[in-house]
Amino acid sequence: MLTKWVHTLIDNLVRSGVRDFVISPGSRSTPLAIAAFLHPSSRTHVLVDERSASFFALGLTRTDDALRPVALICTSGTAATNYYSAVTEANIFELPLIVLTADRPHELRGVGAPQAIDQVGLYGKQVRHAFDLPLPEEAGLTYVQHVARRAALLAMTEPAGPVQINVPLREPLIPELDLLQTGQSVGRPLRAIAPSLSEELSEILSIPRLLIVIGPQLSATDTQFILDYAERSHIPVLADPLSQGRQSSYATVFGYYDTWLKDETVQQKARPEHILRFGAMPTSKPYLLWSKDIPTTVVGHPGNWRDPQLHADFLSGHPSQLQTMPETTHDVAYLHTLQAAEQTVAVVFETLDTEQLTEYNVVRALDVLTQGSLFVSNSMPIRDLDTFLPTGTPLRILANRGANGIDGIVSSALGATYDADHRYLLVGDLAFIHDINGLMMARTRPMTILLINNTGGGIFNFLPQQTLDPAVFEPLFGTAQELDFRHLASGYGVDYELISSIPVLKTALQTTPVATRILEIRTDRPENVRLHRRIWELTNQALQERFR
Repeated sequence: MLTKWVHTLIDNLVRSGVRDFVISPGSRSTPLAIAAFLHPSSRTHVLVDERSASFFALGLTRTDDALRPVALICTSGTAATNYYSAVTEANIFELPLIVLTADRPHELRGVGAPQAIDQVGLYGKQVRHAFDLPLPEEAGLTYVQHVARRAALLAMTEPAGPVQINVPLREPLIPELDLLQTGQSVGRPLRAIAPSLSEELSEILSIPRLLIVIGPQLSATDTQFILDYAERSHIPVLADPLSQGRQSSYATVFGYYDTWLKDETVQQKARPEHILRFGAMPTSKPYLLWSKDIPTTVVGHPGNWRDPQLHADFLSGHPSQLQTMPETTHDVAYLHTLQAAEQTVAVVFETLDTEQLTEYNVVRALDVLTQGSLFVSNSMPIRDLDTFLPTGTPLRILANRGANGIDGIVSSALGATYDADHRYLLVGDLAFIHDINGLMMARTRPMTILLINNTGGGIFNFLPQQTLDPAVFEPLFGTAQELDFRHLASGYGVDYELISSIPVLKTALQTTPVATRILEIRTDRPENVRLHRRIWELTNQALQERFR
């Protein structure tokens, strides 16, 4: 019965669209791992570090433009607790993770049995649903089939998110292998159906001085619906890099707003009558502060409210609705104002020294890349990318912008770019150290890791904490880590190069690696702050001259 039980579970997950199974080795999960490994239509990935495994699985949900459910498998006990951070990120960022936690049988729960903890509902409110299966028996096979299909449906239904299936198993744990080598082909995951045409959306789209904002969590396909409509109707669009909107070269799409919204004059000139936002709140803090008192409507699904400012109206809808919307007339002078601000910042950026080994020049060096997927760490890398990455980039940009943590970044990057032809990661030293074990998976797919090493937590140098006495600031916030990344790379069997200049970096980026490589770029934290502030002085001065 054990063989039939696990085969029914795994085979119906595959039928429901689960292609990838990420396995954290263990004893109690043996039948689940074998069933996934032998299934003819599955793709399995074995990672011994559970935390790295969970973030790798999180990344795999995004290897395609459309989300796809991915299953995690672990043994009983504390193994499942190591998944918690990734499950939390999946919950907030709406990623379809299905967590299969093997468990002790019911009679061994709560009696002091080894490697047994309370796993029922382990992830609390972080999951869409938590199932606790009965022990394997013939009468329950129909229920197992139901749970597998329902779990995939719950994980993919908006808002997408994680689901737990707790699987208690008795010894013996070795299934028969013949049945497990058969199975159905990978099914098509559930796709959301766009709501019917909305009169309220039509009214908003008719506002003359309208601004569209696209944030994270949008697929490239959905973003294109928005951009095409905005281009036809001459509506300006602020595009967060994680919306994939920065790939566009339309004259209505803007990427430098994080800079021009720092200037008070432009803040007034750029103020719209209304903001229509698709996706989550953008990364940019200047946008967050500027938009807090501007009438805003967020379009999405009611299961997940995306309004940290607590002032927006919510409209249930989908970007695909814009395909059937008629073109609307808008204030072209407003569009020209934003174009002038964008052009002014672009001119200033072009005057900067492009060869100085700085963090913003690392972002600007990415313009030598012609294709690929770039995963970006939280903290300063995503902020520098948001600020300095222009529109027209060919790169697909990805990041963990749910809980915004720096844990699991390497593993997430390896998963999210797994099926890309060219793979890149932009990461700081602390985030890299947090997930150094992610490099164990790095040998499966060549990736270029741009490691910005400013010896510590560079973002804190931009925050109020930087005014503290160095004797307090450095141990608590600077947290310098004097590690030799050359030797770390060697230990994990990946290539390493210390980048001495931006021209050297560009040359390295234009070569195709045959193995994963770390390109270490050493920068200075205080100098980085000074240079950033100098840039804001130059851009503010230029903007004031343009709009006075």
